[in-house]
Amino acid sequence: MTEINKINEQELEQVAGGNDGSSPGKWKWVTVTGTKHYLAIRNAAAYDEKNEIGKIYNGTQIQIRPDVRNGAFVWAYASNIDKEGWVNANYVQ
Repeated sequence: MTEINKINEQELEQVAGGNDGSSPGKWKWVTVTGTKHYLAIRNAAAYDEKNEIGKIYNGTQIQIRPDVRNGAFVWAYASNIDKEGWVNANYVQ
């Protein structure tokens, strides 16, 4: 069984370089980690196989917007698949 690397809001801000309000809307580079198979990028901030628009694998670097969140989800851009959408923030660091 794979140990899931979950991070809280404060840790996400540290990973993303912090968001002190002085640089709103900035993209931050992070790495996908701890997924069993892949991290889904979604067109809605909800767990549903119907809203998956792409797959991102462990070790892939993506960009997130730490200021755009919805529950466990954060807005992301995966340049390797040229998709923008929601990802589970628990699987990036």
